[in-house]
Amino acid sequence: MSTGAGGSSGGAPASTGGVASTGAAASTGSASTGAAAFMGWGDGWRSEIAKGSTDPEKELKQLERYESPDQIWKKARELEVKMSKGELRAPLHKDATAQEIAAWRKENGVPDAPEGYKVTMPVGRQVPKEDDGFLKAFMKSAHDSNYTQAQVDAAISSFYSEVDRQEVSITAAEKKAEQETEDLLRKEWQSDYRTNKAMAEALLARAPAGFRDRFMNGYLADHTPIKASPEAWKWLVQIEREINPAATVVPGAGGDLGKTIEAEIIEIKKHMVKHGQPPYYKGPEAEKMQARYRDLIAAQEKLKAKVGG
Repeated sequence: MSTGAGGSSGGAPASTGGVASTGAAASTGSASTGAAAFMGWGDGWRSEIAKGSTDPEKELKQLERYESPDQIWKKARELEVKMSKGELRAPLHKDATAQEIAAWRKENGVPDAPEGYKVTMPVGRQVPKEDDGFLKAFMKSAHDSNYTQAQVDAAISSFYSEVDRQEVSITAAEKKAEQETEDLLRKEWQSDYRTNKAMAEALLARAPAGFRDRFMNGYLADHTPIKASPEAWKWLVQIEREINPAATVVPGAGGDLGKTIEAEIIEIKKHMVKHGQPPYYKGPEAEKMQARYRDLIAAQEKLKAKVGG
């Protein structure tokens, strides 16, 4: 009886105690403590890992980033994968010999010389001829810094993407400046806008070779396009008026302007002597023809005065 009772009384508490202990751990332990306990580390697993370090306090601070030992293992596996893919490179010793540098470059995908890099341009673009010097200098700098081909590709792509962005921005700004200049001149010149613009264009057409291109594509000291400068267009008109006093009447006329004006005067006079109702005096074109005749006579007198002077 005593043995049975003893066996019965001894077995029950062991079973009950085991369940109670497991229940207490599940109800009171945190997620990290539970994970560590499950793996057999206990609550002091961070201290155990840092125990063999030369700077345990520093290691403990780093270990506090992890909630459980299994997270450290996951991190280690991630690093192994990166190493196998070549994403992690051992640093080159600052005092490495030429042979060591060559071996390191070969191992890490760096060419032997700057000429070993390929210039891969973004889709739809070619290397501008004027960029040859820049790219050669960049390749040398990249090689000195031990860039891989992938790093060179990324840098070139980034550079030309920024160039494209700036070109779009500059073009938009220049078009806006040109439109603002045109609006200003239209407002100031009003009905004379077309005549004045034609006079300026006529002067540019007679300018020395290349001057027109420099005017239309050049820039002032403040980087404003010359063609977007109201003062530049006014100056051209002023010069043309001085050169050609009759320019407002016959803008852009080449050769002998006096003969051009005389020929048009003769043509209008023919409409003055027709039988019946001469169109110069009557009809839908009469007023316009008369005004034109007066302008031509005035221009003719200006030319004669200039020659006489």
